[in-house]
Amino acid sequence: MTQLRSQISVRIHDTHYGIWQDDPRDTSFRSEVFGPLIRQMRDRGWIIHADPSTKRNFPTLSPNQRLASKGTLRAEIDIFGRTIKVEFWAVTWPICNRNGRRYDFDKLQRMEYLDRLRVQLEMSRFTAWLETIAPVSVSTSETENMTAIERIERRYAEAWYSDKTLGRPVCSCANNAKSKDGGTIEHGATVWFVERDGRYRRGVAYYNINNMWWVVCGKHCLRNVACFELCCHEPTNLRVKQNAGKRREKLEGELAKAIRAMNFKRAAVLKQLLFGDEPVYQIWARDKNAYYGPNYCGYTSDAITAGKYTRSEAEAEVKRVPHELEAVGPDGERIRHEVAA
Repeated sequence: MTQLRSQISVRIHDTHYGIWQDDPRDTSFRSEVFGPLIRQMRDRGWIIHADPSTKRNFPTLSPNQRLASKGTLRAEIDIFGRTIKVEFWAVTWPICNRNGRRYDFDKLQRMEYLDRLRVQLEMSRFTAWLETIAPVSVSTSETENMTAIERIERRYAEAWYSDKTLGRPVCSCANNAKSKDGGTIEHGATVWFVERDGRYRRGVAYYNINNMWWVVCGKHCLRNVACFELCCHEPTNLRVKQNAGKRREKLEGELAKAIRAMNFKRAAVLKQLLFGDEPVYQIWARDKNAYYGPNYCGYTSDAITAGKYTRSEAEAEVKRVPHELEAVGPDGERIRHEVAA
């Protein structure tokens, strides 16, 4: 059994299993940890292969990244210098993130009971094996039985950037405390923000790092929110759902379906709902050779599914990046703006 010269640090969070080698002079990390870890997973029934997307777009990085599958479980295995990351997820829960379950938060909670046990067993096997080749220190972010305040206090105690006198981080940049409604966020003040369901939530803000703030919304409810998403003053119409962007994206998707199906009567009704009598424009990105997607997100070469914008919206975006963008009108008219000398 090969013995590494340096200590290994293991950090576990949710379904993330991170392996860190402490000594930069030890060059045996890939051969003695990364390779054997993959071989052991294969021996336990995992099917492991290269990530097709990475292999196609970034071939030089492909040897450092592997995808694995076993039953309903999936895993990503990466090595970056002296760090190995293993991230697990499952294919059993409903897709919430448009990019796939791989990018969801709280993966362990979303898993079925047996899958959760299988992931925990796999992690314990990793740790038991690592202890046979090097001294291992394990840290976990398990906070299941802690209140929101206790979780924040734990983060403050572990954070290197905490002020030694106050025992917590201090916001030293005014922009990192500037709220969505133009106010200044104070540590311990009441704030409002829009939750993922589009509803306003109220909580107490505690400074985290950079422009991020912890917001305690209940005994166990904790959110990490950027300052520009927080309101210092109570918003009007708290009961009104803040989902205009999602509503518009959904309607644009239905409009594209209607056009593709040549259901022009339905398309006309949807266009009226979205833009009234205003002409519809699209935004063409010359550097990408593609259109903007809906809500200024992503790119597509399909004019039917491309994002739809009013003239003022399209011109404002083109003026923002005039050397790369142009607006395309309903009659094919192209609107550009000269780049300042």
